[in-house]
Amino acid sequence: MTREEREEFERDIKNEAEREYYKGFKEEPELTYEEHAEAKAKSNNNTTNKYKRECKGVMIDVYDVLSAFNVVNPAAQHAVKKLLASGQRGYKDVKQDLEEAIVSIERAIELEIK
Repeated sequence: MTREEREEFERDIKNEAEREYYKGFKEEPELTYEEHAEAKAKSNNNTTNKYKRECKGVMIDVYDVLSAFNVVNPAAQHAVKKLLASGQRGYKDVKQDLEEAIVSIERAIELEIK
């Protein structure tokens, strides 16, 4: 993505909540990814986990993958979720999820440089 395309993309973001979400990456997360996954699992007892998949006979979700690969950067975690479930969550298409993954990866790089 060129600089001009990126600037245009950022201008086109209309969802204030999305912008606020990315600003939140500046702070340390309150929960570790394991704690988040556990809390999410408890809260989803009666709902469907859109990230849960069967892999080699075992049910796993994106948080299991993040834990297995020790992905601790919150922006990188967000990008992985976007990449693994691009266009599959029902309200965003593949292109939008991939563009948002790029933004998350760029933020992950910024966090690693600090």
